[in-house]
Amino acid sequence: MKHSFLLFFFLIYLIICLNPVSAGVRKKSRIFKVLVAGDVMFNWGIRNSKKILGKKMLGTELRNVFSEAEVRMINLETPITTHKEGMQKNKSYIFRAVPEDISILQELGVNTVFLGNNHAMDYGDTGIKDTFNYLNQYKIRFSGAGINREEAYRALKVGPGIKLVSVSGIGPTNLFAGSKSPGVAHLSYPSLKNALKKKRKSEIFILSCHWGVEYNPEPDKNQRNLAKKLIDAGYDIIVGHHPHIPQGIEIYKNKLILYSLGNFMFGSRNQYLNHNVIAILHFKENQLITCEIIPVFGKFQEEEHHVFRILEGQDRDVFFTEYKILCKKLGTNLIIKNNRAYIHFPTAR
Repeated sequence: MKHSFLLFFFLIYLIICLNPVSAGVRKKSRIFKVLVAGDVMFNWGIRNSKKILGKKMLGTELRNVFSEAEVRMINLETPITTHKEGMQKNKSYIFRAVPEDISILQELGVNTVFLGNNHAMDYGDTGIKDTFNYLNQYKIRFSGAGINREEAYRALKVGPGIKLVSVSGIGPTNLFAGSKSPGVAHLSYPSLKNALKKKRKSEIFILSCHWGVEYNPEPDKNQRNLAKKLIDAGYDIIVGHHPHIPQGIEIYKNKLILYSLGNFMFGSRNQYLNHNVIAILHFKENQLITCEIIPVFGKFQEEEHHVFRILEGQDRDVFFTEYKILCKKLGTNLIIKNNRAYIHFPTAR
């Protein structure tokens, strides 16, 4: 009898140890954060600002914002190469980064970049292959380009149950990867649908799209229709860039469409510039639960040097007033709280 009681209590002990939830010790699900920012290049005064200002080129609050997320992604709109041959002809603007520029990304902790854009191939096959090598050397993941078409479209795992595909809808035919040639993934619906073939039901796919019309504050009808078609195909979040200014946010079937983040670290100084946005995506149990919007300074027309920083004070308030209107036109309401904007998503129960 005594042995039976001992065995009974031993079994109860094992059940409690192996199933802590039944003992009232419910472990809270961890929130995983992914930060996305817009276009980055290092020409047109940015490299010079870095030489003059050093670490002061990046504001303290900006660094703090980047440190909030586990994954920190930007659109790298330039090849990284020391070679000057192979430069694309008949292009209005050609960008080239050198390996030393990567230190700027490292200071912000950038660990993932989009290469699906119209400048990744500015220095041809040599430039894009050098870019792959330098990014690998500095342990920065990339998506949207590859040594062939298959690699360019390959989904990149960026977090638990979260994958990234990056494409460009801008650029000439020779920009895009072929079956045996390097290049960028093209914004092609059949190819993007094919990239979803191995998607698991529990996975979240983020699609980075280089698209739209430069300096147009609103996405056009074709963009919106394509975005919804891609959501219907299986993509969960669309992150856009290329217009160089921010566009509004649309929610379609409870899925997030960021049509354009605007610039992030870009050397332009033209009259059309506006402030820009960073988004932090909050994930919990393989679901997007919150999109957090943080405005960043972008009107460099009258500034001597580029100092990249979080937008503050009256400038921030005015920007949010304008940005809320852009989002409202797309049926999205932003919640402004503690100098940031939020969109909350219902979670499955």
